[in-house]
Amino acid sequence: MLGQPRAVVFDELHFAKFASLYMQRVFFFDVHPPLGKLLLALAGGFSGFKGDAKFERIGAEYSESFPVYQLRFLPAVMGSMVVPLIYQIAVELNLSRWAALVAAVFIAVDNAVLVQSRFMLMEGMLMFFIIKYVGFFTALLIFMLAARDYWQMLADSSKSDISLVKELFSRVFFLVTIPFCLYISIFYVHLSILTKAGPHDNVMTSAFQASLEGGLATLTKGQPLNIAYGSQVTLRHTHSMYPSKPCWLHSHPHVYPIRYADGRGSSHQQQVTCYLFKDINNWWIIKDPKSSSMVVDEKPRPVKHGDIIQIVHGITSRALNSHDVAAPVTPQNQEVSCYIDYNISMPAQNLWRVEIVNRESEEDTWQTIKSHIRLIHVNTTQALKATGRQLPEWGFHQLEVATDRVTDQQVTIWNVEEHRFTRSEEKEAQFRDLAQSELIPMQPTHLSFWTKFAELQLKMFLAHGEIDMEHKYSSTPLEWPLASKNVAYWMSPSSNAQIHLIANPVVWISSTLSLIIYLALFVFYLMRRRRGFFDLTEGEYQHFLFVGELLVGGYCLHYLPFFLTDRTLFLHSYLPCVVYKVLAFATVMDHLSLVSHRFSYIPSLVTYFVSGLVLFAVWAFYRLSVFTYGSTDLKKEDIFSLSVA
Repeated sequence: MLGQPRAVVFDELHFAKFASLYMQRVFFFDVHPPLGKLLLALAGGFSGFKGDAKFERIGAEYSESFPVYQLRFLPAVMGSMVVPLIYQIAVELNLSRWAALVAAVFIAVDNAVLVQSRFMLMEGMLMFFIIKYVGFFTALLIFMLAARDYWQMLADSSKSDISLVKELFSRVFFLVTIPFCLYISIFYVHLSILTKAGPHDNVMTSAFQASLEGGLATLTKGQPLNIAYGSQVTLRHTHSMYPSKPCWLHSHPHVYPIRYADGRGSSHQQQVTCYLFKDINNWWIIKDPKSSSMVVDEKPRPVKHGDIIQIVHGITSRALNSHDVAAPVTPQNQEVSCYIDYNISMPAQNLWRVEIVNRESEEDTWQTIKSHIRLIHVNTTQALKATGRQLPEWGFHQLEVATDRVTDQQVTIWNVEEHRFTRSEEKEAQFRDLAQSELIPMQPTHLSFWTKFAELQLKMFLAHGEIDMEHKYSSTPLEWPLASKNVAYWMSPSSNAQIHLIANPVVWISSTLSLIIYLALFVFYLMRRRRGFFDLTEGEYQHFLFVGELLVGGYCLHYLPFFLTDRTLFLHSYLPCVVYKVLAFATVMDHLSLVSHRFSYIPSLVTYFVSGLVLFAVWAFYRLSVFTYGSTDLKKEDIFSLSVA
């Protein structure tokens, strides 16, 4: 039933769009590695999809030409393959075949796993490959266990030095080198395909944008390379605290309020902000403090590293200024303004020293796009920065600009994005030039793969730290283990059929309880052994500890970090944890079956209990399947009875 419904289901809105952008070779930004999205695009390519579909909202019908079945088929296959994969992992852990079968059945009848696998979503592939950055925790777990195992191996005097070196080399090669090379190669394919400018360009730096066909490249062709005295420029914040909010140094005629809401006074001078959009008020003129001229000489004089300059706002003709006044939102920083002479004994402090961060020599000239610079306020030696904090209504909710005494920060780096020479002293001619400044034709510049790769990794890492808006169906980690939360994915516009991400409560609750039982058994055995009672053989005890480290430890590594994140979370984030706790359930049941053989009747009781639980899980799956497939027109009483059950 992969074709049901033939409409956008929840995050298919994004992933179908990503596949479309791949087909068109248009760059997009996403915080997760691209393997799953590349595979979706591959499936679309094989099915003849040209990327010409539009996806406007959840629930919108797909066009007749869109290959719904083919794009859903690949995640469905990968999600289905998780079932035998779980079975084989359990076998490799030396669990009994019946315990491995129970784990596989639990995954097969989990409604949440099925829903995430039967649509154009990442979780089916995530659980098969562990491809999102949550997979780092799996890699970390395996690496720690392999390192400890090797450390114990060093104590084995029967092994020669050569064999130990070979063992170390093989572990590093297979656990580090090969995964790292695969990771890089996936991004190489990703960046090789996405060569055209698209809707997410402004997340990236000016240099990255200019390397794409179209977009910023339309503005930069024909720009002078070297910034000179008299240059008109826009200054972009190079490394924003929030990658989705690139901004440009901006000013406008409005002034800071005389007093802020907390009673602090301001300079009441012209506001300077960081604006999220391109605007005529983003243009500035680089001026020589020793000259009154604001035009480029017949032979342009380039600005070099260490030069002292003034930065004059193009529209209002006021100079960028800072002084010993607290910034409006971050009072530990210093206010930045465009200087207005009120004749109140507050002289202008409008000199700035240019520091080229990525210079190759002390004689380097300031260059368009390429040069990353810091602007150091001469009087206070503080660096200009965008704080990332939003101004109140009087600042039109634009971002605050201030100076900071800690100069060596990413947030103090800027670059010139657009550049042209000022040729006329007349204000009207300057305004006309600025108004036409975005009409220059294009050609892309070029960046190496490694430069693009490094920048993309940084942006993805920083984007993970962004605080998202609350969502109607978001949830907290405390709501996940006992299946107390669901997410509405799709509702039929013509009937009451609907699809929800809803867990099989029998699977999730019993697996969660198995984690508690394992920890209780661990404490019990630990205390018994301390008292000199050894209920398990040494081999059985070491195996019990090993599977606990792997499965309970793996569960904790994947689950607990969610309590430290501020971003919006959804139930599907918990699915990798489900894999670990289902295997933990099989382990605990297998262990109880093993130790209960010392008592009559108890082995049969464990078998009957687990068999009954499996049948109960299958029944729960069947009852909830109406929310899994979305093919049944439900009545109000049906939904109420299911919620009560």
